[in-house]
Amino acid sequence: MDQSDNSKNHLISIVIPLYNEAQNVKLITNALEEALKDYEFEILLVNDGSTDETSNQLKKLNKKFTITIELDKNYGQSSALAAGIDFAKGDYIVTMDGDLQNDPLDIPWMLEIIKNEKLDLITGFRIDRKDSFLKKISSRIGNHIIQFITKTNIKDCGCALKIFNKNTAKKLILSGEAHRYITIISFLNGSKIKQVPINHMPRKFGKSKYGLERVFKVIYDIILISLKYNYSNRKLKSKQNNYSIKNIYGSSIEIKERNSIQFQT
Repeated sequence: MDQSDNSKNHLISIVIPLYNEAQNVKLITNALEEALKDYEFEILLVNDGSTDETSNQLKKLNKKFTITIELDKNYGQSSALAAGIDFAKGDYIVTMDGDLQNDPLDIPWMLEIIKNEKLDLITGFRIDRKDSFLKKISSRIGNHIIQFITKTNIKDCGCALKIFNKNTAKKLILSGEAHRYITIISFLNGSKIKQVPINHMPRKFGKSKYGLERVFKVIYDIILISLKYNYSNRKLKSKQNNYSIKNIYGSSIEIKERNSIQFQT
């Protein structure tokens, strides 16, 4: 089955959390439009309380396939991802960062793998990373800690480029720093996962939000997970919104038809 046939049968939702990524808004939507030209897709851009011109740049978009979700303040990447996933309608849901370090051209072939192999999740691991030494070393330490404690071979927990089938994505409970551990939590919950090497691009605009200090947070969080801290039943009794939406708009998408989100105002 070729990609054009797949596009007729499956809607692809791409969820991108944004925090102070004004210069990347137009670039990433254009890059995705080109990479996914043979697919039916929607891009959900979640503005997580940006303090720069991100909101204004989002309003200037004139793309029929984009939906902008404006949160009322900065909640963090996990909550921003949750908002986008909650609103997504796709049969497959892609998550990626808004800094253009994930290569949109990796998405089509990853989609073919998740479909053909009937996976729950396909996740990238970054090769030849184009990051600062500090960011690379903190990530490497964090991944080694996770592998040692959990006895798994998850190579790159921090990689944002992932593709889920709809059911797997919709079951995720995301809050706090949970976005960092989506792969390991999915593994421990029995999901069928495949890791694949992906491209990594240098950041052109904006600043990285991470540093060496996150290693200590990784140690604490992963110990809780490894001690069978019941992620879904003890920490959060049920899936509830942990974000508040200020506005949702898009060019030609019928926003009002999507009534699965309980708006918090």
